[in-house]
Amino acid sequence: MQDDPLDLDPLLAAPTTDEALTLADQLLRWLATSGVKIVVILVAATALSVLAGWLLRRFFRTMVQSGSRLSTVAGTVIKRDPRSQKAAQARREQRAETLSNVARNLARAVIWSVALMMVLSEIGVNIAPVIASLGVVGLAAGIGAQTIIKDVVAGIVMLFEDIVAVGDWVDLEYAEGTVESINLRATQVRGVDGVLWTVRNGEIIRVGNYARGFSNAVVTLDIDAGADDEKVTQVLEQVTTELAADPRWQEPILAGAEISGILSVDGNRYQRRVVIQTVPGQQWGVERELRARIRAGFAASQLSFAMPRFIEAAQ
Repeated sequence: MQDDPLDLDPLLAAPTTDEALTLADQLLRWLATSGVKIVVILVAATALSVLAGWLLRRFFRTMVQSGSRLSTVAGTVIKRDPRSQKAAQARREQRAETLSNVARNLARAVIWSVALMMVLSEIGVNIAPVIASLGVVGLAAGIGAQTIIKDVVAGIVMLFEDIVAVGDWVDLEYAEGTVESINLRATQVRGVDGVLWTVRNGEIIRVGNYARGFSNAVVTLDIDAGADDEKVTQVLEQVTTELAADPRWQEPILAGAEISGILSVDGNRYQRRVVIQTVPGQQWGVERELRARIRAGFAASQLSFAMPRFIEAAQ
């Protein structure tokens, strides 16, 4: 009787005892070498992720505390009321938390990427083509997303160096107003007319921050050319002295007034300027009060401001 060519019994036959022992020995040998290495790699990656997260969180928390102490010593927040100090501290903590999250996510991504490559190598996968492919994909992604990468890098620098913070009045060249939010990609500014402007961080070339250190209340006066300049000086000195002595304005005013001489002469008028150093964000209120007091002082002393040019032409 001839064997059936379609007979599958030899293929389906169970392995012999020697073959089973050989497979078991190979499995045990692999577990004792590569298996242990894989477990060690995974445990080490987990431990490194936890350690890196703890160190980065501690680093940024220390940065916030040091920044608070330095700013207090430098006098940038001494003149602020407690609410402003708490807001400044909250901004620093928010910035540090953002930087901490970004740094921890980046550290975890790097650690587990390296661990994955090592595990694949222990399994027997040739990781050279994988690394080459990842390099090509990363290059293509970097070229395609270079604008986003530029924005993110600029956002990290802005947050780390505390160039702007939520609540600051800033001039970003493209928009001016109060910062409502700042993240790694864009900064949102609320203009004085209520418009919310969104500016990409990578497009910010210059930043004018009106809420750092101190501000200046600046009042420029157009005075009638026939006015007695010595009398004008006396009125300005009296007004600024009374303003600085007023208990309502002692808190926002940081230094005495600087009264300029004659800045320019134009036809029937000349200009004088008064500058008072104030707490950031309080300069506009001081300017309004100073203008009102100067106007009242000029009226009491019978001093005249210069008339606008279109009224002169009409006359």
